[in-house]
Amino acid sequence: MTTVADILSNRKGAKLAALPPTATVREALQLMAEREVGSVLLMQGDSLLGIFTERDYARKIALKGLSSIDTLLADVMTSRLYVVSPRQTVQECLGLMTQGKLRHLPVVDGGQVLGLVSIGDLVNAQLAEQRFLIQQMESYIAGTMS
Repeated sequence: MTTVADILSNRKGAKLAALPPTATVREALQLMAEREVGSVLLMQGDSLLGIFTERDYARKIALKGLSSIDTLLADVMTSRLYVVSPRQTVQECLGLMTQGKLRHLPVVDGGQVLGLVSIGDLVNAQLAEQRFLIQQMESYIAGTMS
């Protein structure tokens, strides 16, 4: 079974998209656009305080007519976080995302933030695992397995 650690290890050199809570929504949007991601973690030093997502922008800024230029992330971040460990499986994470209606999960181990997995990361990992199993079954049926 594929784990969160497997997904993170395939992203060698990927830098975490994170900002302090004193950054503005506009700064978060710029960082998300530059990195082509849908969320930014809110960090104070090594401490994970929250997350700001495209959904937060739509619901807490755009619909309320707030300005992204002067609204601080601390005022609109999601602070009730679901986090996962690197040992959790793709299926466990997808279940958590479905239950919590989430699209992003911070990965934390021993209080240290290791990364972030998105629903796209998890679906891609699950599809790769299924393709591998299908290939193994096809090889077995065709009698080409050693």
